[in-house]
Amino acid sequence: MSEHDTNLYGTIHGGVMMKLIDDAAAAAAGRHADGPAVTVSVDRMTFLAPVRAGDLLSVEAGLERAGRTSMTVGVRVTAERWNHSGPATEVATAFLTFVAVDAEGSPRPVPALDTSSAGIS
Repeated sequence: MSEHDTNLYGTIHGGVMMKLIDDAAAAAAGRHADGPAVTVSVDRMTFLAPVRAGDLLSVEAGLERAGRTSMTVGVRVTAERWNHSGPATEVATAFLTFVAVDAEGSPRPVPALDTSSAGIS
C-alpha cells in the first residue's frame, strides 16, 4: 500500500481495501461460475486492524456457499510490514454475495460447491 491510499488518519482508506476485497471475491466467484459474476451484496465487512502505507497485503477469497445462481464468498486480508519479518496480521474479513450472469445480464445457474475444498477457513 502506498501513501496515495491513505486517509486523513494516515492509515489505508477503507474503500481501497473494500475494492481489493471485491476484486478477489469476484475472481473466486467468476472462476467457480466459469464466467461473469456480479456483486449483489456485501453481507459483512469487518476491519480488524489498521493498515499503513508500506504494508504488504494478501487477500484470500474462497466460496462458502453456492446456490442455484448465487454464491457466497468469504475473504480474509492479512498485512505485513515490507521491511520486517514476522507473522502477518489479519486486518479484515468479509462475506459477499455474487450472482452469475449470462451475456444479457440475466442470472444463470452455477455448479454445485465441492465442499471438500470450500471456504477460506
